[in-house]
Amino acid sequence: MNLIDDNGNLFGLVNLVDALVVLVALAVVVAGVAFVLSSGSDDTASATATRYATLDLGTQPAYVATLITEGDTIRPDDAENLTITDVYATAADDGRHLYARVRINGTLDGEDTVTYGGDPLRVGRDLDLTTPDYAAGGTITAVDAATPDLPVGETDVLLRTTVSAANVDAIRRGDEYRIDGRTVGTVRSVEAYRTGEPGRVTAHVGVTYRTYRASDGQRFAGAPVREGVSLPLETDAYAFEGEVVRVGATEPRGERATRTVRLEIENADPDLADGLRSGLAERVRDETVAELTSVAVEPATMVLTSQDGDVYRRDHPVEEDVTLTADLRVRETNAGLRFKGETLRQGRTIALDFGTVTVEATVVEVR
Repeated sequence: MNLIDDNGNLFGLVNLVDALVVLVALAVVVAGVAFVLSSGSDDTASATATRYATLDLGTQPAYVATLITEGDTIRPDDAENLTITDVYATAADDGRHLYARVRINGTLDGEDTVTYGGDPLRVGRDLDLTTPDYAAGGTITAVDAATPDLPVGETDVLLRTTVSAANVDAIRRGDEYRIDGRTVGTVRSVEAYRTGEPGRVTAHVGVTYRTYRASDGQRFAGAPVREGVSLPLETDAYAFEGEVVRVGATEPRGERATRTVRLEIENADPDLADGLRSGLAERVRDETVAELTSVAVEPATMVLTSQDGDVYRRDHPVEEDVTLTADLRVRETNAGLRFKGETLRQGRTIALDFGTVTVEATVVEVR
């Protein structure tokens, strides 16, 4: 049998022209399928997705921390990139403790897995921040798809500290605690009184801190914000650490008020009695904490026993009993009156520092 017969049929069965048309059509179909499959594979491989991650950068030198700012971008290749969207820093012993929030454009691997630099974005992974100006590394502590900001907010606290009289005068409402140009604390209130120790005063300072919300609650300068913890406060004029005595408020408990009290000092030295007079006042930061309105002095009594056993009360030849009336600045609370941070009640001993003389007296009556 001839390959092509006299009528132009292939193997005597199919017209040669028709066979060529069929072959060309099949070739076009195969080429189209291959192109579609190839294009689909490339699209899947190059698909990208955006995620936001929190990096705990740990303690960084101050000169590095000042360089890490919002808007810094890292581009390891054309497909993937990282941009810093938020930064939070607090003072640390050797520099700054730093957190950064970053927006990551990574590669979509599967339905929901996003990789960056070849590895999935997950909590616990270490990630480097390398730019022409600095290099730092941190650990991912959180990942989500929609939050560009760090979990940072404001927390009100009341601090108690002992400082010098000169420093307490420098503390003013509105003072700002700033780190690397960012405000991390603002003074809201100041209330102070003398301690009885020359040149020292106790101050209650209300502060609004910019705190970081960790898994165990609000934190500042690496410490949890709760009562009993010491937190720093620093400005150009002063620096100190204060014990947190109240969270959620910047004022001591209760309302300010003035109460008149009667006080007694028994068996006082005559020099002490001579130094007390009506009008003496304990003043701190131009505010009156206590003011004497009257002073009464009489000889102290002493008990003598005669040789025959009789007991006699006699005036002491030197010592004196002093009765004081004073107006005190107090706080009225649900638990009662408080003076200088302590409960004010009959039988309690309080200290008054008038600058020239300091006394400890027993409360006899509160009006």
